[in-house]
Amino acid sequence: MKLWRVVAGILAVGFVAAGVTPAWACACGGYLPDQESRARAYGENALVRHDGSTEEITLSMAINGSSKKAAWIMPVPSAAKVELGETGVFNRLQWMTRERVETRKTYWPFRDLGIMGSGRDTAGAPAPGSSGGVDVRQQMVLGPFEVVRLAATTSAPLIDWLRSNGYLVPPTLAANITPYLTEKWEIVAVKLAPKQAGQSMSGSTPPLKLTFSSDRIVYPMRLSKGATREQTVTVYVAAEHRVDAAEVPDTDVKPELLYAGRVQDEALPVPTNYLTAYTATYAEPGRITNDYLFKQAATDEEFQRVRYVTVNDGLWSTIAILAGGPVLLGVGAAIVARILVRRSSTARP
Repeated sequence: MKLWRVVAGILAVGFVAAGVTPAWACACGGYLPDQESRARAYGENALVRHDGSTEEITLSMAINGSSKKAAWIMPVPSAAKVELGETGVFNRLQWMTRERVETRKTYWPFRDLGIMGSGRDTAGAPAPGSSGGVDVRQQMVLGPFEVVRLAATTSAPLIDWLRSNGYLVPPTLAANITPYLTEKWEIVAVKLAPKQAGQSMSGSTPPLKLTFSSDRIVYPMRLSKGATREQTVTVYVAAEHRVDAAEVPDTDVKPELLYAGRVQDEALPVPTNYLTAYTATYAEPGRITNDYLFKQAATDEEFQRVRYVTVNDGLWSTIAILAGGPVLLGVGAAIVARILVRRSSTARP
């Protein structure tokens, strides 16, 4: 299950070249590969599943190029269970929430004149111990990743811990992560741990799944404030009912509804099988001030985008339609005439 965009700030491991600044490129954080590859993250999908008391977040990023050293951090509201997610879940989600294609016919010479209808429209129908002020709660290896669960009360010891463990820390991280630490959120730090020397990562990263207690459906976005590039966020929310985006990262950016409806998929069992999908692009990440907060919508009204495809039925169909009127009129007139003649013959003495 590729859940969330809780990626808070992907930082390069061992990337300490002076004068190099992070190229933030992910929706909920930033991605910075090793200096040699200069690979970039160009996409990210997130699935959030909530049953009323427990939230699951699955996340995967798409990498353009390859990277031998990469890392990121993720803030979550409470202690998290971290494991590999299900491969292929986002492909299924994209298929389930795809546009419905409807065909409209037009007839020459009316094509593309707007008389018969044309073009494209859209309509509805997330080693144990203490180290210098940082509580290292758990360390593990999951597939190609080294994962560490951390807790701290202030940013300074956390930043020191990240630096001493090979993370490049962007200058904005301390300020942007402080609100999460004040609210006692847990920090999950992840970095690439290739099984073979020289092994690199490219394409989509293996999905990671985080499970934690939460009475709210929240999707962390505040660390994206440090991004310097446009951020596109697509979040799939699986819950008992349809949800609205009650709070958004940037109040000037309204997320677009992609889909709402009941689905059948093993990754989304009943009752959390109502899927609501949103997407948004943040051209100015510095304006991000909040996380996503989703709440139950007023109704479970379903929605699916519709793409209309106009098909020209051809010249001869047009001629037939244009000629059909006079022909039918003539036939009708002949029938009426015959009836009148019969009646006239019958009425003779």
